[in-house]
Amino acid sequence: MNKGVDGSALYDRLIVERARSPLFSGRLEQPDITGEGKNPLCGDKTRVELTLDQDHISLVRHHTRGCAICQAAADLMAERITGLKPAEAQTLSRQFSAMLVAADVTSASDGGTEQPFALGPLEAFAPLQAHRARIRCAELPWVALKEALSHVDV
Repeated sequence: MNKGVDGSALYDRLIVERARSPLFSGRLEQPDITGEGKNPLCGDKTRVELTLDQDHISLVRHHTRGCAICQAAADLMAERITGLKPAEAQTLSRQFSAMLVAADVTSASDGGTEQPFALGPLEAFAPLQAHRARIRCAELPWVALKEALSHVDV
């Protein structure tokens, strides 16, 4: 079964599991940078806290109040960006957004000079292509990440 655009797979098992039992939920004692995302239409909120180790993201935690898609997106994002450089996390963010609108991932880069990253478990959100109203739920943690990274020279 092709899960790429199958609208019936909206709540993939991984999404449900990570929403119920997030691995990266919580707060950092002394984060280096933070960012927040809010969706006033549905009430979803997420706060992302990061610790940087030289030029890499070493720790990520999120505090998310929202639907299962938003919660799982925050947790899977936190897992996927840990260990990346801030610029790499920004590239991954653009690729994730491109996947959600079924765009060519390479076209979401800066003219072809960015190295594409494997989305891995984040591909569980591909079925949102058929549920446009839910895309904002999956992108909200990335909005918070973008705000956090706006305080870092990349």
